[in-house]
Amino acid sequence: MTPVRVIGLVAIVFVVSLPATYVMNHGVPAIFHLAAGAADEAEDTDDPVVDALCLKAAMFIGNDQYDKAIDAYTNAIRRDPKYSFAYLGRGDAYLLKGDLDRAILDYDQAIRLDPTNEAAKARAEVVRAERANR
Repeated sequence: MTPVRVIGLVAIVFVVSLPATYVMNHGVPAIFHLAAGAADEAEDTDDPVVDALCLKAAMFIGNDQYDKAIDAYTNAIRRDPKYSFAYLGRGDAYLLKGDLDRAILDYDQAIRLDPTNEAAKARAEVVRAERANR
């Protein structure tokens, strides 16, 4: 074994064993627990079928096919009733169709599910103002 290989091997052992020794003596740093928790949360709520249904619904809205968009968003909501953006999208479809009552119900549900959803809050405010003017 050449001296360069020996030095490389020692360096690799040192680089691998130092963090392992730290974790054994002090535990896993808190920052890794937070990142792991966030990743687990994202995995629990991320359903590719729901995403596909919402994209399909957005395409229907772009083609002025509001009833088909409402059906696609409704299927997404059935699959994941806690996905606030499906309610937001369905509210948009109802709004574009002219059904303000159902739009406000969906916007309010989106706000209940995600109180930080500023888009839902703004749209709900606009719909309420529009309903007040009728």
